[in-house]
Amino acid sequence: MEDLAQDLRFSARTLRKTPGFTAAAVLTLALGIGANAAIFSVVNAVLLRSLPYPNSEQLLTLHSNQSLPDLEDIQKQTNSFAAIGGLTIQALDFTGQGDPVQIYGGLCNAEFFDALGFRPVIGRTISPVEDAYGGPSLVVLTQGFWKRYFGGDAAILGKSIRLSGNSYTVIGVLPREFWMPGRPVDVLASLRVVSPLAAKFRGVHFLHTYFRLKPAISLARANVEMGNVDQWLALHYPEENTDNHRHLLPLRDAIVGDVRPELLVLFAAVGLVLLIACVNFASLQLARSATRQREIAIRTALGAPSWKLIRQMLTESVFLSLLGGVAGLVLAGLGVRLLMALKPAGLPRIADTSIDASVLSFTFALSLLTGIVFGLVPALSTTFFGLNAKLKEDTRTTAGGSSGYRLRKFLVVSEIALALILLISAGLMIRSFALLHRVDPGFRTENLLTMRVELPEARYREQTKQRQFHREFLEALNAIPGAQAALVSELPMSGDYITHNFVIEGRPPLPAGREPEVQTRTVEGGYFRVMGIPLLAGRDFGSQDRTGSLHVVVVNRAFVAQYFPGQNPVGARVQWARSDPPDWMTIVGVVGDIKHFGPSEPEEPAVYDLYSQTAQQWKRWMYPTIRGAASAGILLEQVKQHLWAIDNQLPVTQVFTMNEVVAASLDHQRFNLTLLGIFAGVALALAVIGIYGVMSYAITQRTSEIGIRVALGAQQRDVLWMILGQGLRLTLLGGTLGIAASFVLTRYMSHLLFGITARDPRTFVFIPFALLAVALLACYVPARRAMSVDPMVALRYE
Repeated sequence: MEDLAQDLRFSARTLRKTPGFTAAAVLTLALGIGANAAIFSVVNAVLLRSLPYPNSEQLLTLHSNQSLPDLEDIQKQTNSFAAIGGLTIQALDFTGQGDPVQIYGGLCNAEFFDALGFRPVIGRTISPVEDAYGGPSLVVLTQGFWKRYFGGDAAILGKSIRLSGNSYTVIGVLPREFWMPGRPVDVLASLRVVSPLAAKFRGVHFLHTYFRLKPAISLARANVEMGNVDQWLALHYPEENTDNHRHLLPLRDAIVGDVRPELLVLFAAVGLVLLIACVNFASLQLARSATRQREIAIRTALGAPSWKLIRQMLTESVFLSLLGGVAGLVLAGLGVRLLMALKPAGLPRIADTSIDASVLSFTFALSLLTGIVFGLVPALSTTFFGLNAKLKEDTRTTAGGSSGYRLRKFLVVSEIALALILLISAGLMIRSFALLHRVDPGFRTENLLTMRVELPEARYREQTKQRQFHREFLEALNAIPGAQAALVSELPMSGDYITHNFVIEGRPPLPAGREPEVQTRTVEGGYFRVMGIPLLAGRDFGSQDRTGSLHVVVVNRAFVAQYFPGQNPVGARVQWARSDPPDWMTIVGVVGDIKHFGPSEPEEPAVYDLYSQTAQQWKRWMYPTIRGAASAGILLEQVKQHLWAIDNQLPVTQVFTMNEVVAASLDHQRFNLTLLGIFAGVALALAVIGIYGVMSYAITQRTSEIGIRVALGAQQRDVLWMILGQGLRLTLLGGTLGIAASFVLTRYMSHLLFGITARDPRTFVFIPFALLAVALLACYVPARRAMSVDPMVALRYE
């Protein structure tokens, strides 16, 4: 320890004498380590950190949603689980605390609380006896909701709150750690009590499931048991369970979903940035070691063993890398703020990103490893020169044609190759993002305001009241000067969808449960005209299509392509499978496809029907879409006035312009592009600095040679091309290696691209030429200095 302390003191004194070198080394490492720490903080929060549930490794879920009757049968037919919970999230109107607001309620069964393992901080949860059809209206609050609206008052127990027009008694408050993936939940209540019709319907699969394994039960065994349940349900309820294959997977894997490859690509990219920073760090140390060789040689001659000299230089390297790590943590803190500002809405658990103990440990380990690995080669290169050579050679020539200089050239080639991989990756993302931006969404987005309004079941259970509201609301909205309004149940670009099995009149009947599926979207009020969705065949909905008249629907182009290829479907009739009584719907028109699931996703077959004709009385939500010349803020206030004139207890939520909705659909791609662009920019800057440093050093070492060449008649352009040629050779070698590596590695980001392949020819041609131009510019600055060398000064320098 005493030797280590002595080495540290000596390192500190030595580094203070070279502040320029020290600052350059620390800043270079801080960029690489800081970027890695910031991205690791996201990876840690999303992929590595345990879920905030007790014994979360025991929690499983099904890959698909379930109905409550099916979930009840799964409970009866299995023995592998300590508890099985089901939950669906539903918008509720909360009134009695100022303006009406929309909150989100988790409608669940009693076992849901046992499955997740949470106990309330005050009060209790819903018991199995209370979780029954016709049971008491009870509610459990989340801690955030409790503090936000009731100030954390413990006397809330036993009091009533108004949710969607109904009174619920508060019986408990959950701990702060309670968390649900996806949309935050404010309150929890019994599904059987709040929505008994939906709870009893086996054919609607809307429950997210949570299975807690019994101790010593494996996932494989649980899935075998689930396979037996599939067979039992298919035998007893074939209409709803034919070809329904349930598969259990760890809850954390289901939450992370498809983002794992995306984050790993970004983590690999930032790892390349660190490698480039480390190569620059090693190159800086090699340059500095050239000026210390006489010092090292003298210390060797005075009896200092080589291992001790290597230890001293490694101590300096580790000391520098730890300083870089500390500075990197400061940059990582800023980076996390940037990541939070850029975060896409669909990235799970990213809100938990922080510089915690895991990130600190990762940064320390990374800094230590960097100092050792990238300090070892310069240390060995410096200390293993022959003693006589070190004492006799001039410090300008020791590394000039030596292995040290050759090693620096190798490092620069490596930098160029690594930087090119990142630049090509960023180039692919830029091309992909540009193509996404040019995708036609299938409707006009300008001057279009959207929002969500939901009618509470307590006051709008009957369809007559719902239809009266639709009529009055649309009349009021269309009375706004310069405005055109319509309603839709599933907003374009939202990805929300509801599917129904259906049959086509005149086609051979299919077994129950095997009928084709189609998406259903309910509209009212000239929706296609307001949205600018083109009519391709037949007619639009009209004033003649109302309650009690012929039930009509409009289908999209994707529906025609799949079910009426090469035919005109206008006049054909369809109905929902197992409709009771039969309700045939006549197709009267065909409209264009829209990008309902985002610019990169194809449209699905869809059927549009009318709120005034649909039998789906549970569709009490709507998205008013209003196109108007007024600003969004003014238009929103007018909408609220008209809405509250009809019903002053209805909240307005999810207020966006359609331009904002379309932009939000690109959040993930924008996030990836921004980060890759930043990484590529940092890599390019470090590579340019490396090229500049090596060429400047080469000119310093060849000053006398250049002077002799000029004295013998060499022209300035000859000197220029000699230096540029040397830089060109390094760049071409690094570029060739970088292109080859990119050709192999970019295929791992294919899932992030749209409209191009991972080996897009334009990108693979343009980016290397752009890098070559930048590299030659970096070489040109020292080459200009070489052109101005005075032969007499150069010879005296020698």
